[in-house]
Amino acid sequence: MLSILSTLNDPAFNLAAEEYLFRNSDDDLLFLYINSPSVVIGKHQNALAEIDPWYIYENKIPVIRRLSGGGAVYHDPGNLNFSFHKTVADPAKISFSVFTIPVVKALKQMGIPAEITKRNDIFVNGLKVSGHAEHVFRKRVLSHGTLLLNANREKLSKALHVAPGLYSGKAIKSVRSNIANISDFLKKPISMNEFIASIKTHFDETGGEGFKSFTKNEIATIEKLANEKYRTWEWNFGYSPAYVFQNEGRLNDEINFSCTLHVENGIIGKALFEGEKLPSGLKTIEKALSGNRHEIETFKNLIAINKGKTISTNDEKTLLQGLF
Repeated sequence: MLSILSTLNDPAFNLAAEEYLFRNSDDDLLFLYINSPSVVIGKHQNALAEIDPWYIYENKIPVIRRLSGGGAVYHDPGNLNFSFHKTVADPAKISFSVFTIPVVKALKQMGIPAEITKRNDIFVNGLKVSGHAEHVFRKRVLSHGTLLLNANREKLSKALHVAPGLYSGKAIKSVRSNIANISDFLKKPISMNEFIASIKTHFDETGGEGFKSFTKNEIATIEKLANEKYRTWEWNFGYSPAYVFQNEGRLNDEINFSCTLHVENGIIGKALFEGEKLPSGLKTIEKALSGNRHEIETFKNLIAINKGKTISTNDEKTLLQGLF
């Protein structure tokens, strides 16, 4: 079994590397990587519905869609990601627990009473320390997951905080769980390098030959895929299933309004503001929104240009909040 440890913390590169390995290798291999702060969502999720858009925007946290399904997860330097690739005779007969069992064995050897759920997530004392997702194409299987060694739980919670009831559609919604760090259950601290070595040992009981590195040509190919796919708005946000966004707000502390956005491929097909005594500038903005991306920066510019004299600076902020 080949073992690869990414030397980069760029989430777009590492997710592109996963796809590259999945589609271009027949080897059984383990790919480990650590990302800088980012949110990674499942292939069939609505990106905006899985995050706090304002926290993500203000903190410049990238949101990246992965190849597999499942829910949204937060990555940072305290989180180790494992990605197992295998070619099998019949994917329908494989149990994905074969990929999480070695992780559980590694944790138990550290003295942690880890358990696998029916979803192949890993819990300790009722708290989630590892999420899991998979992807199958023909006879190639990808099974990957997170391992929260020492993640920033406060930032994780803020990044994945969502307001309920704003989005409707067929997108897959995340199943929220109470989480914990693996370090919370350790009798003594462990470094990330020590943790990586332990995980690798349990995936590769023969000891292997250390970690393989990507060649210059492989890095160039992966970078090309990252630029053409994993760093694009079209993949990360535009690929979201069609949805309807509905919210309410209050202008000038006296005028209630509701807004409805019909969005497909991340683009607003129709925007509608409703309420009594709405300022004329709101209807101008309503027309301007159609045909544009449902994203904060675009909306800020559109509202600034089209608000007219009837929308104050304070109302501009309220309106922006109401659109996400």
